[in-house]
Amino acid sequence: MAKQPAFSADDLVPTKARKETAMRQRGVVPSAELVPLQFKLPPEFVRSFKQEALNRGEKLNEFLNTIFQEFIKSEKNAG
Repeated sequence: MAKQPAFSADDLVPTKARKETAMRQRGVVPSAELVPLQFKLPPEFVRSFKQEALNRGEKLNEFLNTIFQEFIKSEKNAG
């Protein structure tokens, strides 16, 4: 039978394991500066919106902001 390793009080201190993700980390814009925006849309639109944001490597709020900024630019150029 194998011997159990000796433990000390240092072994009892919890450690925070950081999860590695492929997504960009939060914190680029402090969430205190952001205001929630909620509305309902058809499931097909939501699915395609999420897929396009994923294809571009953007978060949903970043993608919405990108689209809105492009819309504003095109409106100014058209008028």
